[in-house]
Parts: sequence; structure tokens; C-alpha cells
Amino acid sequence: MKLFSKRLAAVFQSPFFRGSFTYLSGSVLNSALPLLVVPVLTRYLSPADYGFVATSTVLTQILVVFIGLNAYGLVARAHFDDDPAGLRRLVSTCVLLSLAVTALLLGLSFLLGGPVARLTQFPAAWLPGVILIALATVFQGLYLGLVQARSEPLRYILIQTIGGVLNLGLSLLLVVQLGMDWRGRMWAQVLALGAVALFCLHGLIFRLGLLRPAFHRTASRQLMAFGVPLIPHVIGGWVMTMAARLFLNNMASVSDTGLYGLAFNLTSPLAMLLGAAHNAYVPVLYQYLSSKDGCDKVRLCRILLAVTAALPILAFACAVAVRWVLPWIVGPRFYGAADFVAWMTLTYAVQGIYFIFGTFVVYSKRTSLMTWRADFLGGAVLLIACPLLIRFNGPLGAAQAVCLAFAASTLGCITAAQQACPMPWGLAVRSFLPADPRKREML
Repeated sequence: MKLFSKRLAAVFQSPFFRGSFTYLSGSVLNSALPLLVVPVLTRYLSPADYGFVATSTVLTQILVVFIGLNAYGLVARAHFDDDPAGLRRLVSTCVLLSLAVTALLLGLSFLLGGPVARLTQFPAAWLPGVILIALATVFQGLYLGLVQARSEPLRYILIQTIGGVLNLGLSLLLVVQLGMDWRGRMWAQVLALGAVALFCLHGLIFRLGLLRPAFHRTASRQLMAFGVPLIPHVIGGWVMTMAARLFLNNMASVSDTGLYGLAFNLTSPLAMLLGAAHNAYVPVLYQYLSSKDGCDKVRLCRILLAVTAALPILAFACAVAVRWVLPWIVGPRFYGAADFVAWMTLTYAVQGIYFIFGTFVVYSKRTSLMTWRADFLGGAVLLIACPLLIRFNGPLGAAQAVCLAFAASTLGCITAAQQACPMPWGLAVRSFLPADPRKREML
């Protein structure tokens, strides 16, 4: 009993547990805030309004891929290289490149706005606003990646919470008080994300001292070498998570996209839970694998495999809970969102497994292994499966296709992780199996 108590105390005092608890507490708060306003917004906005906002998220995420150059992982990893000057060059170059790409996209938006609007069913007049939202998201992600690498969960959660409160507060003001439609939600995002992005830039300049008005060719080559091979991978991820909404816009209706997007929001607590665990897991794993004294790899694999097995059970519990409370928190026009919930939670569970194995690839800096076999593969699966399943199963087919795509991507990620950073997964699996009686007798 004393041994168990000591081990339990050691777990509670570990950096992973303390970090996970902080991230989880903040994530619960940040996921609760949007849910608190759902009963209000679903009575002032229509499913079509939700659909337009969901479509703007689709466009934002693909723009982030090109504006941000997939630099978050490289910058966070560079923090552990003990090279402050190199990190400063990397961050400064990344910010300047992001600004240059944003300026180019703003110019193109006036030329290509019409074709994009016809493809996505999203108003062309709002494309510049979406581009600015994407830029603000890149700045926020860059700073939060460094905050996470520095093991500062309280600061990480505080920044996220401030952004969430601003966004929702402005949404209520513009939609409820001023009577605006989906455009009120869009303006709230522009203003809230813009304010948080300015705060993050201030942190990069004055708190961390990492941002200077200087462009470095060496750093740009590092960014390209790390980020460009990931573009097919990241675009595949965008297709998996976002393209289903475009299929719904064109094969069903914008209102169905709104129901799909609401189900996405209602199941977000599970995503927040997994994201909190991942945020704490990344720096701890990096430090563990970088330890000069070595690490017990079999024990590490056993723990991660146990978590992998528990994720589908957690997803099922979340799906039951969301479907039970749905009639109490949304207006009658949104009851159809219940059909998407189970597939959403299962998708999040699969994504959690992806997080576990994908971190090994980023740690090894062999992201080229993920170019074709992970999210690109998942995106290809979705492009084939989504129109077929929507045609046969209706709008629910979009959620089913997303889950199938995430499963394909995760399988590819597992193979990449084993090649990039070989771990004794086989030994760990066999250690869970009952011991051979004959071996026991020999002992």
C-alpha cells in the first residue's frame, strides 16, 4: 500500500500530470464558453448562418497552410536546440515570410474571388477578412508553440481564454444586441483574433526577444526544408477536416453544413481534452527522448498503447453524453446535429491516436516521411469516399467519410513513426499478453 501511495504521489507530482491538469482545466473552460452561448446563438442564427461561418473556417485553415509554412513544429523543436540566435533568426524570418504571403493573397483575392465563391458558396466580399483571420491565427500559433515548448501551460491557457472570451462576447453583442446575421460572427472573429495576434507579436518582440525586422536566407531554407515536404501532408489534413463541408454545401445544402458544424462544436470538449493531453505530452516526450541517461522505451510504449486502447471508450461516453443534452442546449431547428455526433467523437479518438505517434516523427525531424502516407492519404480517401457516402447515406455520409479518412491517415502515421523513431512497440504489446505457463514452470 505504501508503495502504491508513493507511486501515486509521484504521478501527481510529475511534470506531465501537472501540465496535463493545467491544460485540461483551461481546455474545459475554453470548450465550455462556446457551449454556453449555443442556446442563445442557435435561436438568433439559422443553420445557413452556421453554415457560412463553418465554410469560413474551411477557407481559413487552407490559408494558414500557405501563410504559416507549417513552421510551428520546427520553431517549437528549435527551442530545445539551445541556440537562441538561431531561434531568433527562424522566428523573424517566419513572420516576415507570413506577411509577404498574406500581401500576395490579398492581391489575388480581388482577382480570384468570383471562382472561389462559386466553388465554396462563400461570399467573395469576405475573402480578405478570412485572409486576415488566417494571418492572425499563424501569429497566435507561432507564439503559443513557443509557450508550450517552454512548459508554460498557464500562459498558454490564458491567451486562449482571452481570445475565446473576446470572440464570444463580441458575437453576442453583434448578433443579439445589434441584430446581425453570420456577418456578426465573422466580425467578432476578425476583431478578437486580431487583438490576440497583436498581443502574441508583443510577446515575441519584448518578452521572448525573438522577433527582429531581419530576413535570413539560412532560416528561410530551414523553413522550406521543414515545411514544404509537409504541404501535401497538411493539405491532406485540411481535406480530411474541412472538405466535407464543401461537399455538403454543393451536394446537400449550406444548412446541412451548419448542422455538421454545430455537431463539431458540441463534441469539441473531447477534442479539447485530447489537445490538452497532447500539449503536455509533447515537451515531456521530447525531454524524455533527449535524456542523456536514456529512457525505458518499453515502459513508454506500454503507457502509450494503454492510452490508445482507452480512446475509443472515451469517445463512446462523450457521444452518449452529447446526444442526451442536445435538446436542452440548442433550438429546435438544430436537432438534426445529433446524427453527426457519434461519428465526430470516433473521429476525435482516432485523431488522438494520430497525435501519439505523429509526435515521434516531428521529434526526429523526418517530416518528409509524412508527405504522402499520412494526411495526404487520408485526404485522398475522403475525396473518394465523401461524395459516394453522401449520395448513399445523405448528409451523414460526410461525417462517416471523415472518420474513414482519419483512420487511413493514422495508419500511415504509425508506419512513419516507426521508421522515423523506432520504438519497441512489439515488445510492449507482448508484455500485455499472458505469460506462457511452460516458461513460468521453467522459472
